[in-house]
Amino acid sequence: MTASAPFVRLPPGSDAVGQWAASRRLAYDARPDEAWFRRWEPYDTMAPGTVYYNACTWTKSRLVIVLAEPWFAPEDGEPLERTILGYASHPDLTRRAAARVGEHLLTRVAFIENAPPPTVTVGDKLWDEHVTTFAASGSEAAAAFHPRLRKLLSGWGFRGHLEMRAGGIVMHFAGLFPEPRGYEKLLGALTDVVNHAVRR
Repeated sequence: MTASAPFVRLPPGSDAVGQWAASRRLAYDARPDEAWFRRWEPYDTMAPGTVYYNACTWTKSRLVIVLAEPWFAPEDGEPLERTILGYASHPDLTRRAAARVGEHLLTRVAFIENAPPPTVTVGDKLWDEHVTTFAASGSEAAAAFHPRLRKLLSGWGFRGHLEMRAGGIVMHFAGLFPEPRGYEKLLGALTDVVNHAVRR
């Protein structure tokens, strides 16, 4: 007799996310490789999840997008809130800067191992009044969050976290939940962000 694989408890709604991924022809992994997500850490503005669930991967040409649910509780516990994150990889992303609009469940509050980049302004009154921006300099932030990208986010009334680094973007769009509708909206939003970020 062979030993059975250990039971892995999945968050409520996982079946619906898997069905959505299949309907969109996305690769789906209910319990994805945690090491892949750890390579994106540390985040500049967000706390990391304990584990990650329900990863859906979309690939088009040089753009790869992975959507997943970070779990902000012990594996056998229940988080106070649930959300999703989007990760985009594209070789034309070259700037490093981060932006946060609002305070959220996953907003990073402790900086034990590394300090965040300096808080800067980009010289755009509307943006600077509503967005906390982090980068090595104001000019680097203004180049990363250039006018077309700022206009896109402003038009959405974006709230959440957006972190850009060489080769990638991590996005938390506040108010989206780990359900098909949330995954669909985040996929579209992150695709738009990447397209605006790489085309000035």
